[in-house]
Amino acid sequence: MADLTKKKFSLGKIWREYSYIFVMVIIILVYAITVASNGVTFKFSHIASILGSQNTCIVGTMALGMALVVITGNIDLSLGSGLVLCTGCSILVFNLTGSAILMFLAAIAAGALCGLVNGVLIGLAKMQAFIATLGTMLIYRSLTLSVVRAIPQEISGSNSSQFAMIAGTPTYEALRKFGTGKIANAIPWITILFIVLSVVIIIISKKTKFGKSVYAIGSNANAARLAGINVTGVKIMVFVITGILVGFASFIQACKIGNITPASSGQSYEMYAVAAIVLGGISMSGGKGNLVGIIFGAISYSAINFIIVSIPALSVDIQNAFQGLVLIVVILVQTLGPIFKEKIQTAKKRKAALAAEN
Repeated sequence: MADLTKKKFSLGKIWREYSYIFVMVIIILVYAITVASNGVTFKFSHIASILGSQNTCIVGTMALGMALVVITGNIDLSLGSGLVLCTGCSILVFNLTGSAILMFLAAIAAGALCGLVNGVLIGLAKMQAFIATLGTMLIYRSLTLSVVRAIPQEISGSNSSQFAMIAGTPTYEALRKFGTGKIANAIPWITILFIVLSVVIIIISKKTKFGKSVYAIGSNANAARLAGINVTGVKIMVFVITGILVGFASFIQACKIGNITPASSGQSYEMYAVAAIVLGGISMSGGKGNLVGIIFGAISYSAINFIIVSIPALSVDIQNAFQGLVLIVVILVQTLGPIFKEKIQTAKKRKAALAAEN
């Protein structure tokens, strides 16, 4: 009897800790059924499309940073605008120099600077993260739009208020091949980059003093301060790391798409990142969550979008509503499942106690 109870407890614990894996498998199965219902055979190429999509690689990379921010008990609303600014800077540097290395460094530097601004406002100036990043969200996009409209077409690479990489060089072709190509015609290169970044962030969160400090601050900032943790410094560093990850995402954006439109690109990406981290099991209340879940959460969110596109009956106008409904249902399953299980177990214990008294 004791072994059976222990087994049940273990199964419950597995669900609580790894529900994001089961959710991803279910969502991909639904996608496979949806594809099959359209008379198409579900193949590995469908999985590869999910793995190499913008929502997996670009939003997923930003979600890694958003997860760290959320774990500390904060939020970053400037991710989408930061992506636009960083991509604009990287493309501008590429068009001026033709160097892939300088392009990459420009994206990372711009992202780190954006993150530093957010971190100083929240960590040092003690502003509410929601208000501070709402302000920088507006500033970053507006600045990028102003620049693209002010510079010559020969530098921006486009005459339509967007930054576009100037084609026709071997470096351009190599970058675009990285953004759209696959290893052995199977796994996209940008997916490998996303996974590598995920592994690095996971190791930082689990194996370093800084990572443990992030969770401690999210659980109880005052207790963390009394324990000797530099709360202000950690918060600033979290936003800087998030900015750097946005820089990586912008490099992926430039390589995969080849351009960025400041007026419209990256819209609501911060909300997509939140969806990915919630699907990945990160608690929005802070202090909890396994960053491994971000990989699965990003894939799950991307697969949901593929499901929506695969349903011909859904018009473009209703797709966002359906997407929101699916997200709510999935997250309810994740959160209400353990609650119902606990209530059932409590009721059984109460019934057993009453039976013992009688």
